[in-house]
Amino acid sequence: MAMDANEIILWATIFGLLIGIIWSLKYIVIIDRRIEKIEEHVEHLVHKVEKEERAILRHKR
Repeated sequence: MAMDANEIILWATIFGLLIGIIWSLKYIVIIDRRIEKIEEHVEHLVHKVEKEERAILRHKR
């Protein structure tokens, strides 16, 4: 069962696309994790600022 040139090109293209998709998913996961960390930091800062603002408003009354 010999493969001709067109079949080899087709399989190489399919494997190349699959490898490219897997490679890009790896970086999508990395970026998603970084975004989650940034969101956690922002939430922490927002809570900290809210706490400080409440303390300031209590002292003004």
